[in-house]
Amino acid sequence: MSGYELKKQLSVKLGAFWRVSFGSLYPCLKRLLADGALEVEENRFTSRKKHVYRLTERGEQLFLELLESADIHDLEQDRFSMRLAFFRYLRPEKRLDQLERRRGYLQDRLSHLRASLRAVRDRLDAYTLELMDHGLDEHEREIAWLDRLIAAERGSASGDARPATRSRSTTTLQAEPVPEGPGLAAQNTTVPRDPRLPTQAGQAAPTR
Repeated sequence: MSGYELKKQLSVKLGAFWRVSFGSLYPCLKRLLADGALEVEENRFTSRKKHVYRLTERGEQLFLELLESADIHDLEQDRFSMRLAFFRYLRPEKRLDQLERRRGYLQDRLSHLRASLRAVRDRLDAYTLELMDHGLDEHEREIAWLDRLIAAERGSASGDARPATRSRSTTTLQAEPVPEGPGLAAQNTTVPRDPRLPTQAGQAAPTR
């Protein structure tokens, strides 16, 4: 496909979490051409000069190598989201490995956030405290989501899969039910709301 068509396809697939610009796309295509991962030909069915890019065997090999190899930076939010969009090309054991590593990364971050919050909670203003609590909530929700994906992968591998509950997708994952245990649910305690924080827009916070 042409560079324009490729950008359009990437924007549809990755647009929710990764912005693809022509300024970054064409230098990348140039590097892949030099590496032998792509081949290019001119489209003979149009009057305009248009390059059509095609993935080579070397390109397919490079794509799988990059997708299978994930360092700590690839487990960060933006990179992991982009990687997850192409998980269908990975072998099941590779998918499971990366999902578990992402979960471990988030669990470590969650532990550090909780420790930091305990140390400084009394010195934070109401809005900074709410922001940190929001960060904790986001980490907890993603860990619970990864628990479901991991259970689905394990259920598919065992051949004893059952439908997993999905809230916003028409796709049904096959997964074993996630067992209740003393893990995340036990740690997910409710944080009391700071009384200094206004409860409604335009309402003043009580003075101390």
